[in-house]
Amino acid sequence: MTGIAELGASASTGSSTSKSPVGDLMGTDDFFTLLTAQLRAQDPLNPVDDAQFQSQLAQYSQLEASTKTNDLLATSVVLQESLAALQQMTQSASLIGKAVDYVDPYTGAQATGTVHAIRVVDGLVTLDVGGAAVPLPNLVSIREQE
Repeated sequence: MTGIAELGASASTGSSTSKSPVGDLMGTDDFFTLLTAQLRAQDPLNPVDDAQFQSQLAQYSQLEASTKTNDLLATSVVLQESLAALQQMTQSASLIGKAVDYVDPYTGAQATGTVHAIRVVDGLVTLDVGGAAVPLPNLVSIREQE
């Protein structure tokens, strides 16, 4: 029977278009290339046991289900982060036109100004206060315009 090293060499010559998003894990094409190489290299007088073959297919099915679940969870996380940013922006919109005291993110000095706009910068709600970009957590106080 052909050795594992030869099976690996046969599998590595095939092209793979369906790669797993997680680094070095096998993709769909890799799995079927390896399975095909294993079937070609088996001893015709002593073929792979049916139970072993079914076990490999079941493991592949579990891998596919896990990959789909991971993809759905990743999408869910992105949607939750977007929703949180949208909620922060909606709540922060009430600050437009208000006077705020804040800690300057660059100098650390306390400053005062009027909020003119709200933005999301790198996932963080940022206020435009008199031309300065002030992250929402840097606010010290909020008050009506005098």
